[in-house]
Amino acid sequence: MSRVWAICKRELRAFFTTPIGYVVLGLYALVTGLGFTASFLFYAVMSESPSNYDYPAVPKFEEAFLSPYLTYCGLIFMFIVPLLTMRLFAEERNQGTIELLFTHPLRDRDILFGKFLAGLILVLAMVSLLVVDVVLAYRHTRVEASVLALGLTAVFLMGAAFLSVGLFVSVICRNQITAAVSTFGVFFVLFIVGYFGGELPEENPAPAGWAQEYRALAGVGYSAFRAVATQLPIEAHGKQLAEGILRPADLVYYVLFCGFFLFLSFRALEARRWRA
Repeated sequence: MSRVWAICKRELRAFFTTPIGYVVLGLYALVTGLGFTASFLFYAVMSESPSNYDYPAVPKFEEAFLSPYLTYCGLIFMFIVPLLTMRLFAEERNQGTIELLFTHPLRDRDILFGKFLAGLILVLAMVSLLVVDVVLAYRHTRVEASVLALGLTAVFLMGAAFLSVGLFVSVICRNQITAAVSTFGVFFVLFIVGYFGGELPEENPAPAGWAQEYRALAGVGYSAFRAVATQLPIEAHGKQLAEGILRPADLVYYVLFCGFFLFLSFRALEARRWRA
């Protein structure tokens, strides 16, 4: 554990001895603050005339404001995480410093978990910036503190999931720009899949003129595809958590998601190290 913490401190020192760490935190605070102001004003307008927005009465704060805002805060990691993860492995490999790191008496998992832990601490620091917004919401609404805490947890879990993907891409790339662009590309594909997956109809789209067995087979394949399209995107499981609805399946999803990409990162790092 001490070796993991040593790598973690090394990465944190690298982030905050250069402007990138402060720029990322400041940018996240600015974008989420603007989002909070716009969302709160829009919720106030909806509350004054809910019928204009297809609400029979004043919409619930958790549903109309809290969940969309916190999901928005989590999705911002789509743009920030590539800036963080591109230097974890890809930049070090490009500059040749990764070879010096491999000469130390460190195991691959020590390096991997140390860098991932440093990224998690940065994500936690960004999530902590939302406490100001959450306190304002708590003081001016009747929402429970536990709901707000669960919402912040949802943002952190989304950030951790994005981080695990970015770490894997950084391991397999040799150039930091390639790693950043590729990471954002993966995030964008996941977002688009989730966006269009929610619009897919539940009914079997196979033509009625098909033979019964072919139509049933197409229905099974379509159901599986629709399930993946609606459940795979990172933000899909954060929306209900942000509303204060705790489902074990959502927590399990984020744990398995991070674990899967950390496993891929470990295997990719191990293979690259032996080839080198």
